Amino acid sequence: MTIAELLREAPRSSIQRGQLMVGNRSTGAEIAISYIVVIGAELGPTLWINGQVHGTEVSAIVAGIEFCRSLDPAELKGNVVFTASANPLALESRTWATQQDFGQNLDTSFPGRAEGFITERMAHRLFSEILDVRPDLLLSMHAQGTDFASKIYGVYKLPPNCPVEPDHLYRFLQVFEPFAVCLMRVDPASGEHPGNHAGALDYQAMAHGIPAFMVEFGVAQRSTPEEVRFGVTCYRGVCAELGMLPASACVTGNKHSRLVTARGHCNVDVGGMWQSDLQPGVLVKAGDPLGTIINFTGVVVDTVTMPMDVLVIAVRQDPVVHSGDSVAYLARQWTDLEMA
Repeated sequence: MTIAELLREAPRSSIQRGQLMVGNRSTGAEIAISYIVVIGAELGPTLWINGQVHGTEVSAIVAGIEFCRSLDPAELKGNVVFTASANPLALESRTWATQQDFGQNLDTSFPGRAEGFITERMAHRLFSEILDVRPDLLLSMHAQGTDFASKIYGVYKLPPNCPVEPDHLYRFLQVFEPFAVCLMRVDPASGEHPGNHAGALDYQAMAHGIPAFMVEFGVAQRSTPEEVRFGVTCYRGVCAELGMLPASACVTGNKHSRLVTARGHCNVDVGGMWQSDLQPGVLVKAGDPLGTIINFTGVVVDTVTMPMDVLVIAVRQDPVVHSGDSVAYLARQWTDLEMA
């Protein structure tokens, strides 16, 4: 049964659990996308939360499971669909991407192909279900890489002729208290990330008129009790903003943030040991040091600076760097953003 069929046919005020079959391993073990569907007592909006696209991003999964466990369908107006991991193979192998098909990035593979590589098949199965349901809001949850420190921030993308206005997203983004909200460019020359980012889950949803955005939530390969509690509060707050839960579930959020319109990695030219005292969210003036690189004899071989003012989105914590490695993820253009 598809999730759309569940939402039509399952009894109101119920919780449904199951899996969307994708394929099999060589041993016959199933490759499947697990889901929890909470069907409220009354008709109303549908919120879809996808807990993970990359296999190391785990905190939002735990928060999503606890959120669904905390929901009383009798107090819910509408439906919550939670897919824990869109990438179960990468999750099981504890890797960012799927290793079975040359490490393809799932979040550049949507809408996928039913007869393609396994990454494309996972993308196709999940996105087909989403298109059948057409939720009122889709949250695509991510996490910062293990080598970096960051704070929670949001990301959205605007396809050409997108029917969804950014202002519609801000009221939900503010619930997560993001220190920045990034309008991500997806053209190959943007300098943000390599790859086909028009193949992202949230981009493809927006292109089909489904409001969607990313949340960079926590750090990969870890989940703390504080993060889980905050995630549950945020998910409940989003439901309240949608009118699915009582007003008592509303959260104050963060009405003030920064809208980042240009960002990218700071890649170093020389290898060595990276050192920096910077924290995510700080402003660094043009010419001021981001950090230094020393060699293994203790000599400073590079002091890393930028020619313009930058806002630190994430800063590297792993000191071991090679030429071409990123030591910081930086906003280069931004304005104040009022999300209320």
